[in-house]
Amino acid sequence: MNAEFYVNNRNRLAAMLGDGSVVMLYSGTAPVKSNDEEMHPFPVNRNFYYLTGIDRQNIWLMLSKSAEGASSVLFIDEPDEEIIKWNGKMLTREEASQQSGIKAANIHYMQDMDRYVSSWMAHRATEVYFSLDRLSLRAAPTRAEEYAKLLREKFPALQIKNIARSVSSLRAVKTPEEIACIRKAGDVTIEALKQMLKTARPGEYEYQWAADFEHYVARNGLRLGFQTIAASGDNAVMLHYSDNNCVAKDGSLLLVDLGAEYQYYSADISRTFPINGKFTARQKELFCIVREAMEEAKDKMRPGVSTREADKAVTDFYKKALRTAKLINDDSDVRKYLYHGVSHSLGLDTHDPSDRTEYEPGMVVTCEPGLYVAEEGIGIRLENDILITEGAAEDLTGSRLLDPAEIESLMAR
Repeated sequence: MNAEFYVNNRNRLAAMLGDGSVVMLYSGTAPVKSNDEEMHPFPVNRNFYYLTGIDRQNIWLMLSKSAEGASSVLFIDEPDEEIIKWNGKMLTREEASQQSGIKAANIHYMQDMDRYVSSWMAHRATEVYFSLDRLSLRAAPTRAEEYAKLLREKFPALQIKNIARSVSSLRAVKTPEEIACIRKAGDVTIEALKQMLKTARPGEYEYQWAADFEHYVARNGLRLGFQTIAASGDNAVMLHYSDNNCVAKDGSLLLVDLGAEYQYYSADISRTFPINGKFTARQKELFCIVREAMEEAKDKMRPGVSTREADKAVTDFYKKALRTAKLINDDSDVRKYLYHGVSHSLGLDTHDPSDRTEYEPGMVVTCEPGLYVAEEGIGIRLENDILITEGAAEDLTGSRLLDPAEIESLMAR
C-alpha cells in the first residue's frame, strides 16, 4: 500500500463526520507476559492501521473535522538513544509522514499531546469519537476507554461516541489493493498446505503437521494471520481446537483451519485431509457432501442477496444429503451435524467487522460449510475466500485441494 491509500481512507471517514468532530485512535501496546516487557509480537489496532499504515505501538491519530475541512495529526514517541540501543530503531517524524501521508509538521511527540488535545477540546470540538472495541463486560479498560473517560471528566460538554461502526463500514468493501493482498496471502497458504501434505506423516503430532505449514509461510516472507488449527480425529469436532498436541493417527482425518497474512491482510482457508493419504469410502462420501455444500453457498454470494441466504442454502442441502448419508431421519436433526454459519467478512482481521446484511461488490467473505459427526470421529470443514463481484462471485482460493484425487496424489507415500 502507498500513503495515498491511507489518505483516501481518512478522507472517506472525514466525509462521514460533522463539523466539530474529532476522532482519536490508538495504535495499541505490545502484550506483556509475566515480567517480560516489549518481547512479544505487537498486534496493531486494525482501525488505526487502516487509517495510517503505521504498525508501531503507542501512537495516537487525531483526525479533526471543521468548517475549514479535515486535518490529521499524529503523536509518536520521541526517539531515545537508550531505548534504541535495547529495542532497535524508533519511528521518526519523516518515516511516519512517508507511511501515513500526514505532513511532517502535523506529527508531534507524545509529551505535547495533552496540551494540543486540550486546546481542541476547549475551543473547537463538540464530539469526540474513539474506537471502543469491547469484547466482554469484564475485560480490562483499553487506553481508548481511559482517555475517553479523562476527556469526559475534564470537558463535560463533549459528547463521547464510538467510531468503530463507521470504520467497519469503510473496511467492509475492499479496494483492488486490498484484494491483491488477500489473494497473495491465499496463494501462499495453499502452497504451504501442499508442502505440508508432502512432508507430514501419520504418527507425527498435530503440531508437527502445523509446523510444516508454518515453516513454508515464514520462508516466503509472510506471517500467520491467526493461530493454526490442526485437529485430527475427534478433535476436529471442536471448532476452535488449537492445542495441536495429539498424535495424527493413521486412518483418521486432519482438519486444518489456517491462513498466511500479507501486509496485515489475512487469508482464511480450511481443508480436511486423510492422515495416511487415502480417504476411506465413508470419509470421501462426507467430504464430497461438504464440497457440494460449498458450491451451493457460493452460488448465493451475489450482490443484493441476503447474507443469510448462503446459510439457508447449506441447511437446505444438508436436509437431503444427510438423509442419503444415513445421518438424519428428520430435518430438525441437521443442526446436530451443522454447527455454524457459512460465512464471515475477511480482511485486516480474520473475522473482519462488517455492517452489511446483503452481499455487495468488493466484499471479501469466507465460504466454509462444515460437517461434524462426533459419533464417527469425523470433522470436515472446507473454506475458501470469496470476492463478491457484480455477477457471480470470484473464488480467490479456487478448487485447489478440494479434489480427493488431487489430495491423494500429493500425499502418495
